[in-house]
Amino acid sequence: MKKALHRLAVLSLPLALTASVLPAQSVSAAVDRTAKYNAKAPKGFKRKNAKGVTNVNKYLYPRRDYVGVFTQYDNRSPVGGAKYFGGLVGKKKPNVIKGFANWGAPFDQAWAKSIWKAGAIPQWELEAHPVDWNGGITVKKIANGRADAYIKQIAQSVRAAKVPVALSFAHEFNGDWYEWGYCSRPKKNPPATACKYKTKPAEFKKAWKRMHGIFTKAGATNAIWMWSPNETGPRAEVRLKPFYPGDAYVDWIGLIGYYRSTSSTYAKVFTPSIKELRRFTKKPIIIGEVSTLPGKNRPRQIRDFLKNVAADPGVIGFIWFNKDQRKNEGPNGDYRVEKSKAGVTAFKTGLKKGYFGR
Repeated sequence: MKKALHRLAVLSLPLALTASVLPAQSVSAAVDRTAKYNAKAPKGFKRKNAKGVTNVNKYLYPRRDYVGVFTQYDNRSPVGGAKYFGGLVGKKKPNVIKGFANWGAPFDQAWAKSIWKAGAIPQWELEAHPVDWNGGITVKKIANGRADAYIKQIAQSVRAAKVPVALSFAHEFNGDWYEWGYCSRPKKNPPATACKYKTKPAEFKKAWKRMHGIFTKAGATNAIWMWSPNETGPRAEVRLKPFYPGDAYVDWIGLIGYYRSTSSTYAKVFTPSIKELRRFTKKPIIIGEVSTLPGKNRPRQIRDFLKNVAADPGVIGFIWFNKDQRKNEGPNGDYRVEKSKAGVTAFKTGLKKGYFGR
């Protein structure tokens, strides 16, 4: 989603904790037929695991859908904010917690450990806004090895944390609203943010593979590599495959999308992108960010979203973006589910009907 540079510093923001098991009888008959279990790991699947860190293999293909959240409250810790959100929607321990940091910031081991201790997988969103304190970083510089020292530093920190960490780098790379994105409309006036830097898909893939290689060499196999495109609607002319580094370098597809109009549905926002993704990869999909417009349509859109996530065995869950963004995005930027009583009720009902939580 388009967000201002409000996340330049390390933001270990509140997220979701581990979910309690829903009784089998709470699963609706329709969902039970289509997605009683998520897709299983491919036959012969084996992922390298270094000694001394948590083996993440069993978390890559979860039996039930993850319920994750990104929250930010002035008076709550990340874990506290996640518990608050979980209490609202009837899932006291969501099981993924998202945080943001900008390139050059250290990886916060204490943040990751506190989330894991609370029963959740920390999901670290590493952005690449070029600023003075990171040497004006660009994807091209990363691809060419000019940021190897920093990558090695965070790889060693992730390994030292020992807990699973879902790592996403330069999310929404197929859009043109971030510096690391793709300039698909170079003649647009005024030019989009990405057009100043003109990152090419090949450079993005090279940067991703380089990071993955440094992490592997450092023994940071507790990293879960989450490749996070934006849903293709805003830039339908941009294909996803040219940015894909390959199945050997990706664990999850962290597809991002928002219900941005009153007519938005899962079929319009996510289905076209999922169909495109399935032409070149069968990796598990987790909806890496999602929320709905505030107002009377929110309950209906929440029901639509949860029903469809539950019904697709290839989609292993979601991370709800639960933050007030009105300062940066205007009146439609309040993504907090608690601002709609009917929305909270729809969330509770949807989580009870779907195959969510371990």
